[in-house]
This record gives sequence, structure tokens and C-alpha cells, in this order.
Amino acid sequence: MNIVVAVPVDEKLASFMGKKSSENSIAFYNRKMGEDVIVALFPSPDEDKFYALAESLLVASSVVLSTANLDRRFGEALVACSLLGKRVLLTDDNDATSLAKGTGLGDYAVVSSAELLDRLHEGAVQNEGEVRVDIDKAFPVKGIGTVVLGVVTRGTVRQHDRLFHTSGKEVTVRSIQSQDEDIESAGAGTRVGLSLKDIGDKEIEKGDLLTSKPVAKKNTLSIEYRASPVARESIEKGKSYGVASNFSYSECVVKNASGQALELELKSPFPAERGDGVLLIRKASPRIFAFGRVMGDA
Repeated sequence: MNIVVAVPVDEKLASFMGKKSSENSIAFYNRKMGEDVIVALFPSPDEDKFYALAESLLVASSVVLSTANLDRRFGEALVACSLLGKRVLLTDDNDATSLAKGTGLGDYAVVSSAELLDRLHEGAVQNEGEVRVDIDKAFPVKGIGTVVLGVVTRGTVRQHDRLFHTSGKEVTVRSIQSQDEDIESAGAGTRVGLSLKDIGDKEIEKGDLLTSKPVAKKNTLSIEYRASPVARESIEKGKSYGVASNFSYSECVVKNASGQALELELKSPFPAERGDGVLLIRKASPRIFAFGRVMGDA
């Protein structure tokens, strides 16, 4: 099984869970345990890259949240987790159960470091269906060509597959690597390196997708959302926020607000499909204050 888990706030915990590989606002830590591969996502602690916390939580199927320091960063991660509905494992460094209940966190458990790795299967999902790979990095490799790093978030990608890049270009998967090994296919939850034909690395950005059917960038998003009661935020037309969707992030303006439905105008267009999860970010704490799902084209 391939398990992608977010590990916000504590890089020592992420390094305990695996060996560091690539980094692009999110550091990836990998560990192979028998037939299982664990990929831990540690978002950058830099304040100007706060969006990375939202991105890591959205891409992962579950969260490991360290209670070693019950500070502002912990509190903001806790509020964000309460919005997602994903399985959360709290470490037993400090008792944070009252804080968890106060934010409305639902599906969580307290675990020791000794049992942590064995509990990571909880919340793991294997999404079937048409292929989707969310890309976080692209670069050229001499003698190979364009290589992208990403996570298979749906379906199974296979060598020689023809997939659509966000630009609309149809590309060929020359080869697949995972955990420094050549493989012929990779299922959902796999951290992959894909060698691609028919596209250059400069044409690919973080947040782009490889999919079975074309998924273009969107200038506007229609979402159905719910906000954390802790935030006490009134979302109104004309307000500005940040919005994250997997490895994509953009500033946005609320064009329309009606009940739990919002229409967001994106400053930096990014690809999104119906049903994709998004997190809204504001300047006040807790900065990640609302979760929504894409309803379709705005």
C-alpha cells in the first residue's frame, strides 16, 4: 500500500518517518516498510509559504500532528484538520484532546512514537478511476528529457500511457520511477518520477496535472464551503483570500456569495475538477478557516 500523510509543524517527526528527498515548499520524506511505502509531507515553516500547510493537508489522505509544542502553528493546523474530515493521529507528547474537541476535530486518535508507523494505514485511501497525477516539480535530465515529480492521486499510471497535461498537450509516459526504482505502473498514493515525451520542463508548473481527460486551468471556481466556527468569518462579496487546491495556490476575490456557495475569481488560474477539495486562507488567525469542494465551472 502507498500511504501519503501530512506531517505539519514538526520536521523531526517527518524525518523520523522517512528519508528526505525533494523539496518545493513541501519537503518529502520517504520510507519503505515491506510492501508499504510511506510518503510524509512536511510543509515549509516560512511565513511567506504558509499556503504549503494547506497544500500538504489536501494532498495527503491522513495527518500526523505533533503535540510537542502547542503553539500558534499547532492551533492553525488543528483547525485546518477539523475542516477536512480526514483521519488525524495526535502524538502523545502533550494532552491536546480538549483543544481537539474545541475545534470540532472528529476522526482522531492519540498515538505513541512506538506505534505511530503501524497506525499510518488508518485513513489511507486507494482512489480508483481515470488517471490523475498532481505535479509538484519539473526539470530536465540529460539523456532522458523532461522529468516531473508528483503524486498519483487517482487511478493507475502505466509506462507508455498517453495523458493530457494542463496545457492541453498530450504527452507520453516514457518511464516511471518510485523510491529510486524503475516500475511499470503506479497506483493512487504513489510518489512518482515520470519521464515525459512531447513536452518541455519549462512548460510545466507546480500544481499542473496529468490526466486521462483534459483538465484546463480555471479563472473562476464555484465551491460549496463550510467555515470553522472558531474563525467567526463572514464571507462576503468583494473580500479577498488565498485558496489552495492540492499543489496549487492563488489569491482570489469573492465574486458572489450565496448561503454556502461561493464564486471565486482567481488571480493565478489553476486546474481543478468537480469535487476537488480547497482550503481558504485569510490574514487573521486561524488563517486556514474554511474548506470547500469545487462544484463545477463558475
